[in-house]
Amino acid sequence: MATDPQATPASATPASPVADASPQGPAATAPLPLPDEAVSSEAAPASSSKRPTRADWVRIAIFGIPYAVFFLVGVPTWIFPASWSLTAINIGLDTILLIMVLAFFGREFFPAFTYLRTRPVRKIALLLGLWLLVVIVQASVRFALYGGNPPVAENQQQVINALHDGALGLAFSFFVTVGVPVVEEIFYRHILIGKLSAYAPTWFVATISAALFAYMHSHQWQDFFSYLPLSIVLTLVYVKSGKNVAYSWLFHALNNSIMVILMFAMQGALQNV
Repeated sequence: MATDPQATPASATPASPVADASPQGPAATAPLPLPDEAVSSEAAPASSSKRPTRADWVRIAIFGIPYAVFFLVGVPTWIFPASWSLTAINIGLDTILLIMVLAFFGREFFPAFTYLRTRPVRKIALLLGLWLLVVIVQASVRFALYGGNPPVAENQQQVINALHDGALGLAFSFFVTVGVPVVEEIFYRHILIGKLSAYAPTWFVATISAALFAYMHSHQWQDFFSYLPLSIVLTLVYVKSGKNVAYSWLFHALNNSIMVILMFAMQGALQNV
């Protein structure tokens, strides 16, 4: 933490009003907080409205441009050996992206977990409640779009296929539950909202972030509206926590972990039928 160059040396600062008492009365001291004045103990947000430096833009470009191209164009399977499965290719690309994120933004991501030092049970319970709300809203949206027998979204079907791809499925489950949420939260929340809010209103960049997140997970127009509730809640969690990327990652990881557990459970139940 940077120190104030104009700060008074410790030796010149009175230790207490009693110690510096004089016939003229005690020396002036800083006012104590009022009884109802909240003393903030929350961690500083991992993202701020401070404008990114040139070095920040270099890091953002090196990671952000390949990531955006990867999802806009699709998986470049032709650059990999023909013997590699799609699961292996996804694991390889996810590994590269995760290493880049941790190398470029790890110093901003990991310290953000201090947000959970205060009232951790309450904050985690809030995420569980929000997850249940997202599930209810998503089910309602899919029922409105498809009726009583909605199909499995193509994105989720690809995840299901990868999770059951032998030993590679176990490695892929790590990326789905832990690694991919880190990459996506850094891009969609930490960069698109945390960094760009220095140039535009937070509500504006947050709207763009939520729409892009839903769009990038869509293979047909109905998928966009299915993913939009999750995208909106992830954005709200990030913004309302003071732009804390660790808190939004926790909600993202929670959602994906429950999804993976349910997929494995349903597969096991079908095999026992």
